[in-house]
Amino acid sequence: MTYTEFEKFIGESTAYLQACNDRANRDFGVGDYSRYDCDLTRNEIWWSSEEGPRVRAKLTIVGSWSTSSETWLWAWANPHLSGVDIGPIDKVRNFGEDEGIPKLAERKWEADEVDGWEMTAVAARLLESQGAYCSPNRSGFLFMLYDSLEFIPEEESQRYLPLKKGGQVDSTNSDALSS
Repeated sequence: MTYTEFEKFIGESTAYLQACNDRANRDFGVGDYSRYDCDLTRNEIWWSSEEGPRVRAKLTIVGSWSTSSETWLWAWANPHLSGVDIGPIDKVRNFGEDEGIPKLAERKWEADEVDGWEMTAVAARLLESQGAYCSPNRSGFLFMLYDSLEFIPEEESQRYLPLKKGGQVDSTNSDALSS
């Protein structure tokens, strides 16, 4: 894939992801809830209202962008995610290797937040995800895809109590996740 073809692919992927996020917001209210929580050990994200947990999804961790080093680090290369089911993100790396796209195949590179969203959009398109979410921390952002969106049945809502202060990633030092 040439540079120009990849740039076009990024644009198409960004449009794809925007449509997915719009659909998730319209159908499930993702983005409208007062809080979200992630549990990387369960590989889940859920959104809650004041009344409690409402919507859940399975995660694929894409990567992280560090505000201090201004670098992108793919999830498959992050040692802090060792032992965590990061999902099928290696398919994106394989595509990058097959197509000769360094940004998809190199573990870490200089980047800005836009790069993080672009890589997440490409991953969403390649993996046909339902949407993406970005979790901030003191040193950057963790980019994630979600799939299997569903409303949480009332009888299961106790499994989805807040883990930490709203929006923080559980079971992992979230600041260590940045590149």
